Amino acid sequence: MKKILEKLKKIDRRIIYLLVFLSIIIPLLPGFDFLIFPVSPTKETKQIFDEIEGLNEGDAVFIDWAFDPSSKAELLPMFEAFFKHCLKKKVKVFIYYASINGINLGKESVKNITAMEEFNWAREGIHYINMEYVPIAADIRIFNMDVDFKGTYKKEGKIFEGVETLRDIKYMIGLSGSAYHFTHVDMQIRFNYKFGIAVTGVMGPDFVPYLQTGQITGMANGLRGAAEYERLVSDKYERNYYGSATKGMSSLTFSHLVIFGFVIVGNIVYYMDKRKRG
Repeated sequence: MKKILEKLKKIDRRIIYLLVFLSIIIPLLPGFDFLIFPVSPTKETKQIFDEIEGLNEGDAVFIDWAFDPSSKAELLPMFEAFFKHCLKKKVKVFIYYASINGINLGKESVKNITAMEEFNWAREGIHYINMEYVPIAADIRIFNMDVDFKGTYKKEGKIFEGVETLRDIKYMIGLSGSAYHFTHVDMQIRFNYKFGIAVTGVMGPDFVPYLQTGQITGMANGLRGAAEYERLVSDKYERNYYGSATKGMSSLTFSHLVIFGFVIVGNIVYYMDKRKRG
């Protein structure tokens, strides 16, 4: 026991760093799916899922992409899960980019999803549309969905049939790591749309009062919220819809367990060493 105690006291910190690194990376590698486990959905995330499940084919859904690559780790998995769910329901998806720095990331994600065998039937201008970026969004996007500066929106295809303003949107979801969502909360009074949000983990508490009043109908909070949504879609459609969020949560879980383990061992060693010295 004395020898073990001495070895633990002198353990090379590089070994600790290596074990933490392995606990993070291994669940993300191919062939280690047995380490991935789904998380239990919260009521707030399920509210968004239920809203989409209640839509009919052809209903209009508006996704406000208001984040850039700095929030990619938490919000991109939510967009992917949400967009796949919308395609499963065959609703019309309008994707607007409130963040100009997120356009390329969004288009790449949409392209990758619609290239999948399950969703390769989806056509831009019919089933979904990238509405690009309009600098004076409050004047153009909020009050109507007619044209951008080039007058191209209504020329994009059949997707705009029956959709003139935000009053024609059946459900809206905003993805942002800032207070941007308050813009839509304020506009609900005028356009009477239902609004759900996906936020980074640190922003979640700011919107709890709006969940309680019903102004926001659902919130996916951080990476866990995205993993919860993946679980809901997977359970509903009986196939593996687990994506990067579920893998990310598994990675976080194992890395935290390793860290907790070292904290516990460190305290035990400290206690035993103190006891030994009297």
